[in-house]
Amino acid sequence: MTTRQSRMNEISMRSNHLAMGMLVSYSKTRTFATKMKKLFVLLAFVAVVASSCSKDGDGTPVLINPNAKLSCSLDGSPWTAITRVTTNTQGTFVVNGSALQSDALNITIIGETPGTYTLGTGQYNFSASYSPVASNTDSLYTAINGTVELTDVDTQNRKISGTFSFNAVNVKDLSKTISVTNGVFTSLSYN
Repeated sequence: MTTRQSRMNEISMRSNHLAMGMLVSYSKTRTFATKMKKLFVLLAFVAVVASSCSKDGDGTPVLINPNAKLSCSLDGSPWTAITRVTTNTQGTFVVNGSALQSDALNITIIGETPGTYTLGTGQYNFSASYSPVASNTDSLYTAINGTVELTDVDTQNRKISGTFSFNAVNVKDLSKTISVTNGVFTSLSYN
């Protein structure tokens, strides 16, 4: 073997040895990274589980206000809200509800004492609207007359109850009307 061939073999062996060392190093780094990823996932899972637990919970869902109710008849057909949100801002109650069919019912009462609030000629103590498709402003019906009666305002427990009825017209086509009757809201919690 010539000196040149010998030198080439030596360089080749060193290159192979270096490559093997790099491969082992890469393998160790990859193994470490994989272990760290697994540890991170495990810690994230433990954090989620731990934050979901409570000391006294038995896993039974808790109803925030099981007595709350918002319902009425829309042109004679029964309607009941599945979701309800009620607020009181500066003496004005706003009641919103949806049967989760992309619809929305809204009642705004300007006042916070028990009594009858009227919408009609020259009287604007409340406003109301209903939309069968809340995301479509063309389907909005707004009240032209009616009443809301606040039968109970519980300021200590922050709940209201009452009744309502109104007639509404479509905001885009005044020939379309809807009659909202037999409206009841019971024990609606407000902020």
